[in-house]
Amino acid sequence: MKKNIFILIAILLLIVFAKGVFDGYRNEEKKHAGFTLKDVGFKTPESALYVPDQDIYLVSNINGSPIGRDDNGFISIVNPERKIVKLKWIDGADEAITLDAPKGMAIVGDKLYVCDIRIVRIFNRYNGEPVGEVTIPGARFLNDAAPASDSAVFVTDTQGNTLYRISQEGKVVEIYSNGDLKGPNGVIECNLGLLVLSMTDGKIFKISKEGKTEAIAISPKGILDGVVQLNDNRLAFSSWEGSCVYVLDPELHQVLTPDSTLYRITKLVANVPSPADIGYDTKRDYLIIPLFKDDKLVVMPVGK
Repeated sequence: MKKNIFILIAILLLIVFAKGVFDGYRNEEKKHAGFTLKDVGFKTPESALYVPDQDIYLVSNINGSPIGRDDNGFISIVNPERKIVKLKWIDGADEAITLDAPKGMAIVGDKLYVCDIRIVRIFNRYNGEPVGEVTIPGARFLNDAAPASDSAVFVTDTQGNTLYRISQEGKVVEIYSNGDLKGPNGVIECNLGLLVLSMTDGKIFKISKEGKTEAIAISPKGILDGVVQLNDNRLAFSSWEGSCVYVLDPELHQVLTPDSTLYRITKLVANVPSPADIGYDTKRDYLIIPLFKDDKLVVMPVGK
């Protein structure tokens, strides 16, 4: 009788152990499967930004027309564990805040820079309080922002065909204007240099300190938007025309002619309509993709 009880206990313990292992495996699979946030209140989400030291995602919401001066834009905080921490963390509806149509974002020090049509709004990145703004004379459609290695911020003007640099003191310098690069959107300073994506012709340009351009890659599909550098140094960027995210590998080239060599581009993520300014979770190796027209946020593992 005692022997049978011991056997029964052993079987029960084995079942409990097996269930624990299976549940742990399922949870791990779920954790690495990514997720989609929809019907949570996003309104024309345009840009996503991962903040490593706070382990959060920021999502800018235009909430209407990309050029509408309606003061109803907002920025959301999203938890990587699939939760909205605060839908309207920075809210144009707040009397103390002006935010019309927020797009690209960049963090330098304790400041959050946000492109807003013709003005770059600056907020405290910890509490969301406004701390200043930079008006760029002549700007028409400020679109993306990226930190510079010297703590300045790069900003693109898509309709104005211009790339600006804003110093910590708020000084604006025009780096590039009205050349080969048409419709500059996504911008990034990386190991390949200062790169800017063209919305108009699907090319990726390298910009020198003197403002000279060099096309280093041509995307299979155009209307390029956001760009991020992955942990393995590849560059991921979104394409509205392709409804996808492409990847550029700095180790791979394709020879078009004997005197023309460009970086090779392959598709990384498919079937993501209107993918706007993407972000990248460096901790989890996740792409963060705002779907501009669908009011969704797609978060998914990068893979290889």
